[in-house]
Amino acid sequence: MSPSPKNNPESTMEILKTIHKIMQDKKCEEIAVLNLESVHSYLSYFLICTVNSAVQANAVAREIKKALKGFKLPHKETDKTGTSSSSGWTLLDYGEFIVHIMTPEKREYYNLDRLWRDAERIELS
Repeated sequence: MSPSPKNNPESTMEILKTIHKIMQDKKCEEIAVLNLESVHSYLSYFLICTVNSAVQANAVAREIKKALKGFKLPHKETDKTGTSSSSGWTLLDYGEFIVHIMTPEKREYYNLDRLWRDAERIELS
């Protein structure tokens, strides 16, 4: 069994960089990586991005799932606001890593960046 990323900072950073790179490669906008450990007891990282269509959201989610298989993380996929990816918010739940893939309208409406404004923003290149 692989060590939990929470116990392995190198693995955590590798996972964050992997997700961030996929978001960049798939032309996501407004990519944000938030470290929630200091503001919430059971959440660790939110990765949030904006996409312009359901097709782009599906492509991003598919690539993230494919890339993270090797890390053996627990995974639960939820389309947060409806039953199809056309709802505008796809959520990938990997336990300590939660990925939010949102349309501009959903991103503005739910404003997770403001809701979690006390979280540390992590800059990845």
